Amino acid sequence: MQAQLLTKEKRTTKILAQLIWVWESSVKKTHHFLSDEEIQQIKPDAMAALKLVPTLVVMFDSEHFPVGFMGIDKNQLEMLFIEPGHRGQGIGKQLIQLGISRHGVTQTTVNEQNTQALVFYQHMGFYKAKRFPVDDQGRPYPLLEMRLSTDIKQKNSDIR
Repeated sequence: MQAQLLTKEKRTTKILAQLIWVWESSVKKTHHFLSDEEIQQIKPDAMAALKLVPTLVVMFDSEHFPVGFMGIDKNQLEMLFIEPGHRGQGIGKQLIQLGISRHGVTQTTVNEQNTQALVFYQHMGFYKAKRFPVDDQGRPYPLLEMRLSTDIKQKNSDIR
């Protein structure tokens, strides 16, 4: 597996289609609270976010197919998705550590109903800082703002 920073110029139609496939397959596996119709409604927003997020780091397999990615804006982890067949292999952990050590990630937002992500972020050193009763589009899916513990920031700064 190899992580690669994709500048906006490198975000071709082909790679974006592959990344949106990773996003959709991951969401279907982890966001059980969303209907298929809601996922399809959100998909254009996800594509726009992939095009616009300032920092996009993609994890590629040996055949150069994306198996996971994260998007970062300033210190905020905006998105982290791993293809379901590659979950549990440390890809998310590698991306988070890279986000913290090289890109200054100190916070993220997670759907409260996505308990797998919540547990993962807590394991990675994030704590619940704030709760919002609806998501960014006003849908009834509460969000949790999570912040990185200062102890973990120090530990991960040594990884560089």
